[in-house]
Amino acid sequence: MRTSTFRDLFILLVIGVGLFLGGYLLVKKIGRSDFDLSFKVSYEQEEKLGNLFKDLIWDQFPTEKDNAADSALQQIKDRLIKALDTTAYRYQFTIIKNEQINAFTIPGGNIYVYSGLMKAAESPEEVAAVLAHEMGHAEKRHVVTKLMKELSVTAIVTILSGGDPSTLTQILRSIIGNTFDREQESKADQFALELLEKAKISPKSLGRFFERLNEKNLDYDENLEILMTHPHNDKRIDQVRKYKTKNDFKPEPFQIDWKKVQGSL
Repeated sequence: MRTSTFRDLFILLVIGVGLFLGGYLLVKKIGRSDFDLSFKVSYEQEEKLGNLFKDLIWDQFPTEKDNAADSALQQIKDRLIKALDTTAYRYQFTIIKNEQINAFTIPGGNIYVYSGLMKAAESPEEVAAVLAHEMGHAEKRHVVTKLMKELSVTAIVTILSGGDPSTLTQILRSIIGNTFDREQESKADQFALELLEKAKISPKSLGRFFERLNEKNLDYDENLEILMTHPHNDKRIDQVRKYKTKNDFKPEPFQIDWKKVQGSL
């Protein structure tokens, strides 16, 4: 009887230690802020936070609207969103008048692309590829995770209850310089490749865009900001090359006059 009791206690102890180590390794693997994020920052809070930053952007950055470029961007957005299985976001895509080759995402599914990137892209498919990547950051909640690492849940709640404009501006600058880690970039790329295939857009468009940027200048160039915010392009281009679409995949080109789009910028 006593032997059976000790055996049962030993088994329970082993199971308990296993569960503890498993939980510890899970938290360690996904990152503390990612773990907290799942439970402490709701999509509603993220949307409110995004609205605060949107107001700042509208006040501080000139934007392109009601022209061929804006119309093309909305066509790209509609096609990508239609290909999503499900999403918690109401996506908004906006063009900022700026010659830098860049795009960034703020909380709440708000994605901004610089006019310089649309001028550098050779097709709407390339722009769609970059935007699909940015949607990956949104869907994986990388932007909010980054804020969680730099701030805290308490700080975010304080901002939502009436943040100081100067503080918001500083945080926005940090978001625009969105330096994600390699794992986050890889996950956003993989998301983009899968979304592009579902939207019947060639996933190779993402690799072609980065290849051309690399050919232009591998070193720092103030007009190639996307090279600085998206490091290790060679490895990521290789990821695109290795991606295999389904055997029956056939891309459907956008019916967009790209020269007219670029001429409107």
